[in-house]
Amino acid sequence: MNVIKHDDFAFRISATPSRYRANCSRDFGCFVHGETKGMNILQVTEAGLSKGKFVEMALCWVDNRTLTFQPHYINELFTEIWGIPTAGEMQTQFGAKCSELSTFLIHRQSKDKMGGLVETASRQAFIEWVNEGMEGDPNDYALTKMKDFYLSGIFRFEFEQAEGQYGVYHFVKVSKKPAETPLEKAAIKAANEIYQMQLNGEGVCTDL
Repeated sequence: MNVIKHDDFAFRISATPSRYRANCSRDFGCFVHGETKGMNILQVTEAGLSKGKFVEMALCWVDNRTLTFQPHYINELFTEIWGIPTAGEMQTQFGAKCSELSTFLIHRQSKDKMGGLVETASRQAFIEWVNEGMEGDPNDYALTKMKDFYLSGIFRFEFEQAEGQYGVYHFVKVSKKPAETPLEKAAIKAANEIYQMQLNGEGVCTDL
């Protein structure tokens, strides 16, 4: 276990990734934790394995992975989210002064929602590069701006209900806001530190 401290707040990095699942099926629409196979939402809730319909996080690392989960997902593209929860049941289980590095996957419509937010930020970075005189490599400029985008605010992942050709389902809506509370500001500092640790090859945001 590794612990990062900032501004009287502590953030835990577990040796085993703290892994959650975004369950988008009709009866769920919430984050779950632990072994829930064969359980319904009532059983999951009673067992304390439901972790709410939203989480707010300081992002530490975002990656895309092609994964297979038999029998429903074969070579499916997922977006892997790593962050420090600052609101929602993933955080409140720890109390007011601490949190821990956590991860979950999003895919399909939820992944597309995240991609849309990122694309908007990327387009804005391009416009700023042009307005500032188009000096230097635009890709290098964009990379710097996208790092700032990920590591400068609090992201909210919240389940929304929808209806498709197979009935009711849920997807994860993604939004971003400035860091405002002392916990959020401290989590942003810790997220930047964890991001650098991952760049240095320490593997803190790696789930095998």
